[in-house]
Amino acid sequence: MRKDTVATRKRIIDTAEKLFAEKGVEVTSLLDIARASGQRNRSALQYHFKNKEGLLHKVLDKHAVPISEARNTRLDQLEQAGGYGLHALVEALVGPMADELANPDGGREFIQIHSQLMTSEQYRGFRQQRDRELVDVQRMQLMAASFSDSSDHDAARARGILIGCLLVHGLASYISQQDRLPREAFMHALTQGIVDLMQQGSRSR
Repeated sequence: MRKDTVATRKRIIDTAEKLFAEKGVEVTSLLDIARASGQRNRSALQYHFKNKEGLLHKVLDKHAVPISEARNTRLDQLEQAGGYGLHALVEALVGPMADELANPDGGREFIQIHSQLMTSEQYRGFRQQRDRELVDVQRMQLMAASFSDSSDHDAARARGILIGCLLVHGLASYISQQDRLPREAFMHALTQGIVDLMQQGSRSR
């Protein structure tokens, strides 16, 4: 890919990321992004990304791919150690995404966009498609299976939904609160909250 093409795509992705976070994914149009990124019309965006969902995928992948890689690295380390606890597994889930809070290249915007999508009916199918591709999360769920009773499928599904909400909405809420609460204290509470949810119906009870 030519350098100018790479630069154009990056400018569009970065602009879309900012507008999606500030204005909202549902109301931001390709024309809004085209104008803000210095493109003459939305045809340039359609050329590079086909449609709005194609662009949204690239915006999310900018962060989701490194997060997945970091999670898998942590999970590899836990497996190689020969033993691990539930708290360590949850830290492997939470830590890489929480690190986006300090990422100056759109980390906070990524979390805010992710939080929006979790409650968007318009993007429900889009979200479900991406959820099916979360290999790192699926791997962690398998590794955590021995810590809880998954025989009640409805209860396990409910816990999964709540864990996702606590992680994503929790981090999004912290963005506006971080000047009042040390990150270490918040991360401890967030991690422990997810551990407690996963231990509901624990086999050790």
